[in-house]
Amino acid sequence: MNDEPRGSVHDRHRAATRKHLLDTALTMLRDTPGEDFSHEELARRAGVSARTVYRYFPNRAELIRALWERLREETGTRWPATEEQILPALRAQFAQFESHSALVRASIVASAKADYATYGSAEGRAAFRTSLAELIDALPEERGDQLIAICVSIYSAPFWQMLRDRGQLPPDQAVEAAAWALSAILADARQNIPAPGIGNQQRRPHAERRE
Repeated sequence: MNDEPRGSVHDRHRAATRKHLLDTALTMLRDTPGEDFSHEELARRAGVSARTVYRYFPNRAELIRALWERLREETGTRWPATEEQILPALRAQFAQFESHSALVRASIVASAKADYATYGSAEGRAAFRTSLAELIDALPEERGDQLIAICVSIYSAPFWQMLRDRGQLPPDQAVEAAAWALSAILADARQNIPAPGIGNQQRRPHAERRE
């Protein structure tokens, strides 16, 4: 007799179905990135009904969100916790993009077609606001927000793709270009910290700044 609670069996079944759908979707993106990527096509490939796909992912945006979260797990995305970790984390991230280049490129395309914001950006902004807290607190609020936005943009798959494709840089030069850009921006920000008493009305403590 199976004494396992019905709830746990149901939950395991749902988790397995969701995993199967995401596995199938990632395979589609990796192997046939130019083909139709819809709930109906995913259902056909996964061997389930379209209703099942919609039950787990009510719309395309939710499906792409789940895929980006899964992609982050596969690529080992880690946000820097301190300023010292920023450049090593950037190099590690670009290496992961190279290792999963087909999947990363296909996911960027799928996300763009879904007209959905890049995932992880809020988490990334929070991470850079923490890792650069001392520097950001010394800058006018607007300049601090701009610095965070630039850091998050450089530390991203689309930026990696632009360096590799538009910039025509090989992998080793692409990551060094990104590291150079980030280092130069941080150095410039430090050199342009307002003198005491100048622009203080535009600044407020780190803990009070908006995310």
